[in-house]
Amino acid sequence: MKNPTLLLTLYIITAILEITGDIFEIQPLIFATKPLLMPFLLLWFWSLTQNITGKFKNLMTGAIIASFFGDTFLLFVPQNENFFLLGLGSFLIGQLLYAWAFILNIKNAKTRGDVRLNILFALMFGAFYMVLMNTLFLKLGEFLIPVIVYGLAICFMGLTAAFRYNKVSMASYYYILAGALTFVVSDTCIAMDKFYFTDGFPFAQATIMITYCTAQYLIIKGAILHLKE
Repeated sequence: MKNPTLLLTLYIITAILEITGDIFEIQPLIFATKPLLMPFLLLWFWSLTQNITGKFKNLMTGAIIASFFGDTFLLFVPQNENFFLLGLGSFLIGQLLYAWAFILNIKNAKTRGDVRLNILFALMFGAFYMVLMNTLFLKLGEFLIPVIVYGLAICFMGLTAAFRYNKVSMASYYYILAGALTFVVSDTCIAMDKFYFTDGFPFAQATIMITYCTAQYLIIKGAILHLKE
């Protein structure tokens, strides 16, 4: 835990190997690497914030752990569709913990946000959610309620990230907002691949994992910057 550069390097290498497994459909490689992503990211996070404590750090830690369980459960979806719900539930918890952490930033700040910017983001996320749910509605079947709820959670997480404007350092703000938006893209790809396209779309898993690994890194990098302020 004392070498953050090594831990981040391990995270990047593991992500590359996992994505390579997705591209070439090497299941043993995927199973060997995907569960290691969040542990490496968590160790990197801790290594750079080891002398810092507080609720924000605990919430971010909880979100990474929830993501670890989500990654692991989704590995077994081909064997049993119930694992998709378990994975979705784990990521739901993760998104809510991220959102809770960002709300703490907003509440604890002594500066004012930009009301017009907040309204713009609310309209953007609201429109995106409505278009996506309308696109998927007739194809969700038994997954209708879980996907509707999770869609609300990921958009809420993105919205709380956007509302941090002028409440934290701009570096932390931009990293976390970029991560949140990339996370939305990743989860949208999952939904479109699983429910909209009958046979999925080309390189779907690789696209999902590239955006997912990037999103998690950006969010945690932003959290580190905030904790070090």
